[in-house]
Amino acid sequence: MKRGKVQKHNQAAVNKHSKGEQVINPDSKHQQAGMKNPVSELKSAKPESWKYYGALALVVLISFVVFSPVLHNSLLNWDDDIYITNNPLIHSFHLKEIFSQYVSGNYHPVTVLAIATQYHFFGLNPTGYHAVNLLLHLLNVILVFYSVFLLSDKMGVALIASLLFGIHPLHVESVAWAAELKDLLYTFFFLISYIFYLKYTKTSKTIFYIIALLVFSVSLLSKAMAASLPVLLLLTDYFKGRKINIKIILEKVPFFVLALVFGIVALLAQKSAGAVQDAVISLPQGIVFASYGFITYLLKLVIPFQLSAFYPYPALVSGSIVIPGQYYVYLLLILILTSYIIYSLRFSKKIFFGFGFFAVTVFLVLQLWPVGGTIMADRYTYIPSIGIFYLAGEGLYLLWNKKKLKWITVILLSVFTIFYSVKTYARCSVWNNDLTLWNDVISQHKTVVMAYYKRGVYLFNEKKYDEALADFNKSIEMNKTFAAAFYFRGEIFIHKEKYDRALDDFNKTLELNPNTISAYYNRGLAFMNEKMPDKALQDFNKTIELNKNYTSAYYSRGVVYMNEKNYEKALEDFYKTNELDKNYIEAYVNRGNILREINRHEEALKDYDKAIELKPDFAIIYNNRGILFYKEKRYEEAIANYSKAISLKTDYPQAIFNRGLAEFYSGKKDAACLDMKQAATLGYQPAIAAQTQICK
Repeated sequence: MKRGKVQKHNQAAVNKHSKGEQVINPDSKHQQAGMKNPVSELKSAKPESWKYYGALALVVLISFVVFSPVLHNSLLNWDDDIYITNNPLIHSFHLKEIFSQYVSGNYHPVTVLAIATQYHFFGLNPTGYHAVNLLLHLLNVILVFYSVFLLSDKMGVALIASLLFGIHPLHVESVAWAAELKDLLYTFFFLISYIFYLKYTKTSKTIFYIIALLVFSVSLLSKAMAASLPVLLLLTDYFKGRKINIKIILEKVPFFVLALVFGIVALLAQKSAGAVQDAVISLPQGIVFASYGFITYLLKLVIPFQLSAFYPYPALVSGSIVIPGQYYVYLLLILILTSYIIYSLRFSKKIFFGFGFFAVTVFLVLQLWPVGGTIMADRYTYIPSIGIFYLAGEGLYLLWNKKKLKWITVILLSVFTIFYSVKTYARCSVWNNDLTLWNDVISQHKTVVMAYYKRGVYLFNEKKYDEALADFNKSIEMNKTFAAAFYFRGEIFIHKEKYDRALDDFNKTLELNPNTISAYYNRGLAFMNEKMPDKALQDFNKTIELNKNYTSAYYSRGVVYMNEKNYEKALEDFYKTNELDKNYIEAYVNRGNILREINRHEEALKDYDKAIELKPDFAIIYNNRGILFYKEKRYEEAIANYSKAISLKTDYPQAIFNRGLAEFYSGKKDAACLDMKQAATLGYQPAIAAQTQICK
């Protein structure tokens, strides 16, 4: 070709560019050779493409197997109790309440609605919640594949990225923790929104843009971390060669407005729960910690070492955090990495984009402004890791295309796949229950107060009071203002009948946190057992003042009134107890006892019958109903009830004695004598006295 023709050809290309045709990314020879529309390529489903879809199915299967241990995991007392076990919002589908309330310092009504749906089907069966989490993770693996394919136009790169995403140990926290449904759910909608935006940039179809915007809003309603998407869209525009002009900027305005609104809502929600710390970390310190977190996340994505559910800040000294010298090394590493990324733009946009994807999506949780008590968290890498896995895919794809290096690609991918899979499978079991989880944290970080406290709560619920007491003592030793630890220690002393020590701990709890309603209630129990009814009534009254629906407070106040022979007020409280909880058996029993005592036998009998209906194996009820029949001189019915009580509890001396009396007055002197002897043998004093008269 002559020189003049070459110039003419180049000029024609320039003219085409000036007319607004799409600029082809010079990074890819594949693109230069004539870039295909990935959407059309997926639709066409060429025969060789099915190899990739088969490989994707294998990736999903491997991811399922690797994470399958989560199906045997329990619900935890860390957030699972707030979102699931003790969350009244999920007991019905009241949309107004769900969409108008914060939960644990967060506003994510779509997540709460999803949990309410799960509760409807699964109740408190943990397997259902973990199965949904695992299913969402597998769907996210597929969405990562499609997203990376749309970005790179290479199925090989997409497969590698989705595989690493599917099996990485850093993602265990998001999948194995039922409460982190919000992480999986917002990612699901985040990636769908991103995919439709990518399709919009390739086709200019407005419908794709609208869908991307609508799905983005659902992602924000699932978790506010989705707010990073608009910046990611700008980064993607740059990566894909879209000219950043006023049209492109205006196109992002609705995304940024949504992100800003939900960002403000999220900040207000965090402040309402006290999660945003006013405290001890200055902005310069925040920059150091953010640098530490950024680099450490990257290192853990390559080699997932020392993973933990809780990464504590450095220890406090005189109320302030003192940063150890080694933390400043991470500032230097950030500068070196940033310099290299900028330098890489000389030969490719890929490195800039991959690290940019990571930085944009992790920025909000780098603790520049501290939220919560941890310096970092594995779950924060769930979406950001996609940028790094994309780079890994591009790197391995490049090696694969060099004939002499194919074997290195196979070895590297195999080694990392096996290593990550084994690590993930094992780590799923760490999240099996509170004991395994907090034992793991304590084994790595001896200074995490929360770990001892949470383990103590688990042991308390398992009725292992001595072990729980040791953990609460440790928590209090490490943090003298830990109100919740004082409260649970007080509960243990209640169980151990050390009421004076329980009173000390409940007093301390209320000194530190006057709004601890259950501390008033339990202090009332301690006063009641210490024979201090007036103080007990004051605390039960305070409990009811703070919570009009505190069922146990009405019941316990009723017991105090009953013991004080104030039957009218006692009956009012027992009726209120059963109004709030129709299955509160003890209220029926005590109400029946009072009604029997004041000779309202017909009403008393109804209460005993209701209690037996609710709990047919409750020996005390049969004994009490027997007393009622005895008072009415219905001796055979009384004997039948006493016998039932004794069959349920063979060493029940009062029931044996009562049956003896009924037998005596019904003319069965020999049977009565045998019962009196048995009751006397069990040490029942009235039987010892009666025996000498009946057995003459």
